[in-house]
Amino acid sequence: MSEKTNNPALTEALFYWQHPDYVVYHKSFKWYAISLILLVFAVIWTIIDANYMFGVFLVLFYLILLLFENRPPEMVEFAITPEGIKSGKKFHYYRDIDCFYIIYRAEGIKNLYFEFRNPLKGRLVIPLDGQNAVAIRDYLISVLREDLEREAEPLTEQLRRWLKI
Repeated sequence: MSEKTNNPALTEALFYWQHPDYVVYHKSFKWYAISLILLVFAVIWTIIDANYMFGVFLVLFYLILLLFENRPPEMVEFAITPEGIKSGKKFHYYRDIDCFYIIYRAEGIKNLYFEFRNPLKGRLVIPLDGQNAVAIRDYLISVLREDLEREAEPLTEQLRRWLKI
């Protein structure tokens, strides 16, 4: 992962689009009420358990979550080039990527996933809304391995959507 902006081979995009840096979920009053009740019970439990630092951590986490609610997502540029992929300001060479897979479901899930060789880098999730998934897949197959065993979105993504965070 390195930034390369002056190399013309890296700026030649075969596919290019912009997407929000995170998904905004609509949260009802019920969501806020339940989450606040859970926070209060968790903080009471940490006080009873004399684990005050964890209680402070929970309150700070909840406040940060609320702060992000009022911040609109920024648009991130994504490009597939002959040398690798560019997501925002980061460039990832194909040699650093283990595999890719696409989850495209009728219920609104249309994402491109990249798994890195270094497991500490995590997973890169790119929304495919409005993009030609077949053309993108056809190109990526020529440069990367496709993980055909992945037929459902990762559990972490399902949990994030269920919790609306």
